[in-house]
Amino acid sequence: MKKKSSFKYVFLVLLTQTFIVLSAQKPDDKVKMQIAKTLETWSAACKNADVDEVMSMFDNAANIMVVGSDKGEINKGKDEINIWLTKLFRVADFSWEMNRIDIDYFGKTAWVFVDGNMIVNFHKGGTNITPYRFTGILVKKKGVWKWRLFDGSIPKGE
Repeated sequence: MKKKSSFKYVFLVLLTQTFIVLSAQKPDDKVKMQIAKTLETWSAACKNADVDEVMSMFDNAANIMVVGSDKGEINKGKDEINIWLTKLFRVADFSWEMNRIDIDYFGKTAWVFVDGNMIVNFHKGGTNITPYRFTGILVKKKGVWKWRLFDGSIPKGE
């Protein structure tokens, strides 16, 4: 009798461990898909030059930052970022071809690396496509991924 009961216990433990391992893999893919969707939404909001939507994608922390690829494009806090984006979107809208996306996360903090092209559509006419990379840190607040840091750059020599 003890052997049957021990066998059932071991089987139950192995089954539970297998379930834990399998279910642990699914949230990882789910979270990465949520973050990838956030990146797509970011690109679409910038393409629409929608300052309000872009700003809604930032965390409410006082120390959020956007670092652009041009000299002087370092903006900290929602007020500075909002002023900078408003000026920028008066001239052009932006979107990204994201050829490589690396996403990692731990708990409610994620970091991304994106390599591809930035597409700039000038409102007076003309389009500029430039190799572009950006990295970012996002935090999950109330089920939504929000930017804490966006750092964009044009790779040297490209």
